[in-house]
Amino acid sequence: MVEENVITPVLKPTEWCAPVVIVPKSDGNVRICEDLIELNKNVMRELHPLLKAECSLNLSTGAKIFSKLDANSGFWQIPLDKKSSYLTTFITPFAGIGCF
Repeated sequence: MVEENVITPVLKPTEWCAPVVIVPKSDGNVRICEDLIELNKNVMRELHPLLKAECSLNLSTGAKIFSKLDANSGFWQIPLDKKSSYLTTFITPFAGIGCF
């Protein structure tokens, strides 16, 4: 993942450092995940209310062109800024410390 520029080695102290957990997949393989429960408890969230379906349908009345977006592996589609990426710092017993 380092070669693919998905994760970056962290060489300095950071405010947050999460453990890595192994989660079994339905096909018998495993997924390596970061446990961000403690970080999530401390995140100040902005509110982004969605329109009700009825309002969205009313806004599209008369439209002739529609777009569809399918973001495969969506969690990799939007890069984090440097300050935010340090909040995703994780530690593993076999690969040291890194962040997304």
